[in-house]
This record gives sequence, structure tokens and C-alpha cells, in this order.
Amino acid sequence: MCEKVLPKSLSADLMSAAKKQAFPAHPEVPISRAVRAGDFVFTSAYGPWVFDPTKVAHAGDGTVLDDGTPNQDMPIAEQIHKTFAFIKEALAVAGCTLDDVVSTECWLTDPRDFVVFNAIYKTYFTKDPPVRSIFPMRFMFNCKVEVKVIAYKPLAG
Repeated sequence: MCEKVLPKSLSADLMSAAKKQAFPAHPEVPISRAVRAGDFVFTSAYGPWVFDPTKVAHAGDGTVLDDGTPNQDMPIAEQIHKTFAFIKEALAVAGCTLDDVVSTECWLTDPRDFVVFNAIYKTYFTKDPPVRSIFPMRFMFNCKVEVKVIAYKPLAG
């Protein structure tokens, strides 16, 4: 049997690259803003504002009546820009920018907002845009958009 041994420096580099590092959101929220796993960074899904789940009021069918924020009438364009501000902050804590994004998942409550979403989205990804999925969705609060991303930024080199 032949056993291959890596040089110590290369072995240490590979081990550090394989570790997971989480960047928590807030002590009261059980999620991470972003998680680095080797050369990849994954963000949580972000909408345009933070809400307190204990203040959300629902109709009998589960529809959100009020999410406890004063943001319900915020225009879709402003919601999209605020969402990308959260994404940029989440990437920054992990040492990344939007230029490092390779994949996005996007959700809209109203498919009629796709045209404005797409117009704004392309201003954030002007060079080598990432792959993207976009879905219709009903959210846990009264926003109209959420986005999460995966970035690729090698730890070494």
C-alpha cells in the first residue's frame, strides 16, 4: 500500500480552507448573516427590512396582515435597493463583494415586479453576472422581495 503525504505547509493550507466560519446576524436571531465554507460564502436570504416575528399579525389563512413595521407601503424599487444593501453588508463581513457572487436566488411576491427588479438587479451585477433563479413567493412579513447569494472568493491567492 502506498501512502502519499502532503508537505506540511500545503496540508495546513488545505485544512484551513476546508473549515467553516459563521458570521452571526444578531444574538436574538438564530441565523448567520453569512457562512464561509472554504472558498465559498453563503448569505442568508435578505429582504428590505428586519422585522420582529412576535409582532406579526396574521389572518385566519396565515396571510400576513401586519409585520409590526411602518414599511408596508415602501415602493418596490426602494425595497430592492435596501435588500441589496443587506446583501452587500453580509458579504462584507466575510470579506466579499458583489463582484464575487456566482449565484443568486431571488423571490418576488408579485411577478409584475419582475421588470423593475431585473432593471435594478443588473445595476448591481455589471460585469460577469451570476447565475440566477427567481421565484414567486409569499413571505413571513410584508416585503415584496428577498435575495440570497453564493460568492466565490479563494482564501489563498
